[in-house]
Order: sequence, then structure tokens, then C-alpha cells
Amino acid sequence: MENNMKDIVSRGWPSAANNLTIRPGDVYCQRPDVQQPDELFKKAKTWLEVIQDAPRDELQDVVTKDIQESMIRAIFGSNQIERAGLNQTITNHLCRRILNGEDVGAISEGDPDSQSALLDLYHLDPTLRKLPGKDVLRSRNEVVQHCKAFEFLLKAFVLEHEHLTESLIQETHRILAEGVPITDCEGPEVLPEEYGGVYRTVVVGAGTTNFTVPKFVPAKMKKMCEDLKDELEATEKNKAIDPFSTAAKYSLEFVQIHPFMDGNGRMCRMILNAILCRYAGVIVPIGEQGAEREEYMQIKRDSSAKMEGHGEYATFVLVRATRRIREMKKKLSGKKTKA
Repeated sequence: MENNMKDIVSRGWPSAANNLTIRPGDVYCQRPDVQQPDELFKKAKTWLEVIQDAPRDELQDVVTKDIQESMIRAIFGSNQIERAGLNQTITNHLCRRILNGEDVGAISEGDPDSQSALLDLYHLDPTLRKLPGKDVLRSRNEVVQHCKAFEFLLKAFVLEHEHLTESLIQETHRILAEGVPITDCEGPEVLPEEYGGVYRTVVVGAGTTNFTVPKFVPAKMKKMCEDLKDELEATEKNKAIDPFSTAAKYSLEFVQIHPFMDGNGRMCRMILNAILCRYAGVIVPIGEQGAEREEYMQIKRDSSAKMEGHGEYATFVLVRATRRIREMKKKLSGKKTKA
């Protein structure tokens, strides 16, 4: 992953937006607890330009490290939202091994490496000894596969500039699901190979929200991917994009379709961050803190209930993306000061 990120930076950071103007859309909702969206957007745009003008060797080092750190934080936060994965220490440990190129895969109870894997996890978090080994390994797999799926999606969409096709989404989800059977539903366990990358054929809902009826899922996914492709091609033709609104729009549309039996929330946040990384050069962690998780989930619930578009979510994303851009700029400024 480190080499992939260096490739992205060396090709021009952010790679896909090198010749695009960052221009705000008109969807943002004003909120009393945050700065005016137009002021936030102006700051984000200015800071991105400052970063992009930095010497390439300094930029490469700072951006590579920042994206990796943000990616790990995003994985931890996303898992926390879904009550999946393990603590932050173990998430950091496993993800860094994967991003450094180590061959880390899913492990199930009874595998030759299962006991040594459990001992490693117990060393990092002794409280896990109280839980069944099968559950601990499943939680480990949720971290490992999340990281591998995220890395796969970033490489394809950000580095290789592939379109976000149905097949790319399905393969990303298949990787995410590997080693993670569905066990929290009524009825028998659903194995990863039965639902990973496979559009659901059962009705699913959350609270009072019912997602797309199964028979319409393939058509909805086809249209979403085609719409995104058309919109991104139009932005490149017009030389302008609002990466924050675009990322919010399509990640929200994905989760409202809810195409898979499980893992839709984590997939929607990976899609959000893949678009942000490609067009704004940042990854936005969501869900690390309890208050943020509740705010995020409330926005999602309101969007489904009111059907008023993605304006509130776009503002939520803009606020956090602006913070990430500011932090990256500060790190770059600190590097210059030390030099």
C-alpha cells in the first residue's frame, strides 16, 4: 500500500484532480454548530492548492503517511459503527502489517495458525481471553478483510483510475466478507461465499427503514454506477468537481440500495473515501467517537425518512474533510520548518 500511495502522489496529488478546479455545489445545508459551508469549502480549496504546490519529495512523504494513518482510523471507526472488529491497538497492528506488504489473511478456528493468532491477540488485549476463540478470530477477520478490501478499492479506483463498476464493488465486498460468516440473523449461519459480492435476495431493513426490494437491486446498482461514471466524465470534461458532495451523494445512494446481506455500511464508507481520495487527496475517518457515530447514524436515518437528498450528509463530510486537509497542510508546514 505504501508503494501504491507513493505512486499516486508521484503522478500528481490528488492524482485524478490534477487538472480539475474544486468548485462547490449548491446542496450543502447550513448548520448552527459549524461554519458556513461556503467558507469551509473556500478554506479546503485554498489549503489543497497550497499542499499541491509543495515540493514533490516533501509532499510524497507527508501525504503517504497521512493517507495510511487516516485509512487505519477510518477502518477502526467504520467497524465501531457496525460493532465489528477489535480495539484500536489491534486494528493499528493488523492494518500496518497488511499495508507494509505482509501476507495476512483470514483465519478460522481449527486452522493451523489459529492458536498463534489468538495468542498474539490476547497479548495485545488480555480481555479477549474471556470470549470464545471463534468469535475473536471472526472479529480479527473483520479488521483484516476490511483493510484488504479498502486497499483493493483504492488501488483500482484511485491509482488505476478504473470506473466504480458493479464488478469492482462486488469484488471489494467479496474481499470484505472473506472469513466473516453472518451469524447475527435469524436462521442458519450464512457463509462468506454465499453472500460475499452477491446481491441479496431477501428483504432487509434498519429500524423503520426498508431498503430497496431485492428484485430491483441489480437495476438500481447498474443505474448508480452508470450515473457516477457519467458525472465523473462530465466533471473531467468541464474541468471542475465538488468532491465532497459527489462522495456524499453516491455513498448515500449505495447504502440506501443496501445491495448485500451484510457489510453495506462499511462498503458505503469505503466508496465515500475512495472518491474523496481520488478527487481531494484525503481519507475521512468516521465513527471513532461515540458522539460522531450517533450524529452520522442520525443523518443517515433522516436521509432515508425524509428523502430530501444528500445535503446534510454533504455538510457532515465537508466539515471532516476540511479538518483532514488542514491537518495535512500543518504536517507539511512542520516538515518545512524542520528542514
